[in-house]
Amino acid sequence: MTKDSGAQNRAQHSWKRKTVGATVLAAGCLAPVTLGHIDLIQRLRPSPAQSVRLEIPLPPEQTFVFDPQDDRHAEFAQRERPQPLETTASADATAAIARAAPQAPRSMQLDPPLVSAYARAVDPVYPTGVVDPAAGLGVELTGLREGLDAYRHGDIAKGDAAAATAKDPLVVTTLEWAAIRLRPLEVGHRRIARFMASHPDWPAMEWLRKHAELALYAAKPPAPAVIEAFRANAPTTPAGRVALAAALLDEGETARANDLARKIWRDDALNMSQEGALKKKFGGALTPVDSARRASRLAYDEKFSAALRAASLAGPDIVALTQIRAAAERGIATDKTFADAPPAVKVDAGLAFAKIKYLLHQKKYAEAGALMLTAPRDPAAVVDGDAWWEERRNLARKLLDAGDALTAYKICAGHAAEANDKQIEAEFHAGWIALRYLDKPNLAAPHFDTAMKIAHTPISRARAAYWRGRAAEAAKDDAASFYEQAAAESATFYGQLARLRLGRSDTPIRFAPLPAEGVARAESVRAIELLYAAGAKDIAVPLAYLAAKSIEAPEQMAALASVVVKDSDAKVSLTFGKLAAQNGHPIDDVAFPTYGVPQFSPFENSASLPVVYSIARQESAFDPKAVSHAGAMGLMQMIASTARSTARRVGVAFEARRMTADPVFNAQLGAAHLGDLLKEQRNSLILTFAAYNAGGRRVKEWIAAHGDPRDASVDPIDWIERIPIAETRNYVQRVLENLTIYRARLGMAEAKAIEPLRKEARM
Repeated sequence: MTKDSGAQNRAQHSWKRKTVGATVLAAGCLAPVTLGHIDLIQRLRPSPAQSVRLEIPLPPEQTFVFDPQDDRHAEFAQRERPQPLETTASADATAAIARAAPQAPRSMQLDPPLVSAYARAVDPVYPTGVVDPAAGLGVELTGLREGLDAYRHGDIAKGDAAAATAKDPLVVTTLEWAAIRLRPLEVGHRRIARFMASHPDWPAMEWLRKHAELALYAAKPPAPAVIEAFRANAPTTPAGRVALAAALLDEGETARANDLARKIWRDDALNMSQEGALKKKFGGALTPVDSARRASRLAYDEKFSAALRAASLAGPDIVALTQIRAAAERGIATDKTFADAPPAVKVDAGLAFAKIKYLLHQKKYAEAGALMLTAPRDPAAVVDGDAWWEERRNLARKLLDAGDALTAYKICAGHAAEANDKQIEAEFHAGWIALRYLDKPNLAAPHFDTAMKIAHTPISRARAAYWRGRAAEAAKDDAASFYEQAAAESATFYGQLARLRLGRSDTPIRFAPLPAEGVARAESVRAIELLYAAGAKDIAVPLAYLAAKSIEAPEQMAALASVVVKDSDAKVSLTFGKLAAQNGHPIDDVAFPTYGVPQFSPFENSASLPVVYSIARQESAFDPKAVSHAGAMGLMQMIASTARSTARRVGVAFEARRMTADPVFNAQLGAAHLGDLLKEQRNSLILTFAAYNAGGRRVKEWIAAHGDPRDASVDPIDWIERIPIAETRNYVQRVLENLTIYRARLGMAEAKAIEPLRKEARM
């Protein structure tokens, strides 16, 4: 079952070497492997004296929780099963691969029930660790570890003493970062500011600035010191702005202070302390209009207690309006609720927003659509354009289901979304509806053009370019250039569809370039390597994530990837790989690790290994101890009832604790359950993955509403886009793209890796 929110690696450059080995073993081809690649692999291989060799890396005992991605999920369900030859692990296939697989020394072999023959076949023997992690760094780690330990326990003086005795500047820098990272309030804003000034290329400037401002707010230094702190750069956090406003007032700059305080009150998300401080210091300067806007913004955020506090300062009409909005949000409003609204707020955009929510709840979609078409679009009136877009999207989809595509288009096209991702989503919806349901490619094209201009991530770039190509094709124009742009994002769903549109069946795996070595590596990269060597993974990983989002030089990103993969943590690897790809550095063998699922013996008719990897990557990000708010557990995120019934079917005892304590057991049950689901859905991957995420009952409802994507009369891509739950739409696309990559990564010939997607898309 699924997880409710979302997002790792190997020995030194064995992430390249392993792929080559798996390719040779499976007699397939992942991507063109040049002699240069092989030479690099040989040069980076640790010497026998330095390394230990295991058949497969053991899962790390420590689970570090730091998740910058937002692509896990919230709906959970069960039942389905795999594709005959390509998706199901048959007994004959398993036996054949077992004969070809390399055998571990007897002392390292696991008991047969825990060993999957096909898992061994794709993970041949290779180095997984270095006996002395500091070897090659030329650094004595004792002092570093002592300093890190002191900072962890809040002993700043002892940590600083360790730093003072360090001879290597890199150790000094690493300890200073650790002190700031672990104890930002204790080290204080001045020390953080000094670090920023002396390390301008450090990949955590946004984080440092934020915590410097929080530390300054907490320290409450004299007003001149606060003003001086923000002389070069304006504050970026509510805490910083509150501190500056108070300092300006204390220094007699009343007008400037009041203007800043009013802006903070209207627009910032304040905690209780900051809210109280601002009201106490500037209560007389905050107007009812300011408080009304604050109440409205908080109501859009569904923070109604705080909204009512602000509304009480704006007058009884705003209190009444806020109460109406709360009732609509909670589904307890009635017609009388709106009829009794004070005359002064009858034209307020917030009241219209609440009325539309109410009408949606009542399933009065035509009435809601008519009201939405008259809604304001001016940002000052709308207050929260992103919240309005989400209501527009929900309503447009309901109108589309009701057959009113024209109104659905107008509602999407009239959006006032603010955030980049919301704007892209709005432009996509307008273009898609115009193209597919109004048959107006020339109306659709400008929306896709806009989305292409503002898209910054691989997924959004591929989707916008793919659909721009579809619009061009429908208009009898040249579509190839658009498909080429989409196809460049070959690890994405729409990038893979674009490749099929262009007649390509290959699945390229993109590797990192040659990495920077030794002192040519950026200071932050060497610091991360040093932290790993000292066993400070909890400090190394967040810094690696921040660096993945900011490093520009390809050789530095490659160097950092080589550091990260040495730890053989699949979750960290894939998260790092995603962030690097979003930053323009796709490294597919890092982002799609092939060791996140432990070796296991599949039960009969279980899903194939690529399917299991594709689900585990999206469900738990390979975190064997993950537990969702809905109770989905472990690697494959199964809920207890589904896991129990699957265990009963395959004839094994079920223990709930094993779902997070034993990833092998979890993988076995997950693969078996996927096998059941694929059988139930007659080998449709689209329906199987949708059911795994949202439940078989919902899938039946969607088939009833939109047709069966297995039928020739139903466009399967449109069917996916018609899934009403945004999380499930995303989930199905992500797992399908994962499957194409994992089929290539796990030894399928390139021409066959994309076949399941070709079949599902009927291309």
